[in-house]
Amino acid sequence: MVEVKRDHCDPRPLANRSMRQRNVRRHCAGMPLRKAVRSAVRAYFHFTHRAARSKALWCETERVWLGSQTFLHWALCDADIDVPWSVAAACDAPEESDELRAAVRDELAAYWACQAARLPRMELPHWLPLP
Repeated sequence: MVEVKRDHCDPRPLANRSMRQRNVRRHCAGMPLRKAVRSAVRAYFHFTHRAARSKALWCETERVWLGSQTFLHWALCDADIDVPWSVAAACDAPEESDELRAAVRDELAAYWACQAARLPRMELPHWLPLP
């Protein structure tokens, strides 16, 4: 079993994290950072389709179309998601919080580009995606 190091990025105690966050962090512990970020994103967002006429992905878990900026904001800043915290115990995660956030942001952008290129197209419903 991989030891999960105490988080250096977020002062909130583990008890204030959701069960989903704790499970994702436990699952990602010890993985390489790239694999951990992708695993966490799949757990939190579960993208299934890309929009036919805009740059948005369908997020099945939240049941909403997301643009890249909203995706990055939610993944990095939303207290109920917080991918950097979820992957902080990855085997090659940077120790410094700023370096970790930057590395996670780069991996999130790469994941977004990959999904935007490979997911099947689906027509947008009658509402616009979040920016």
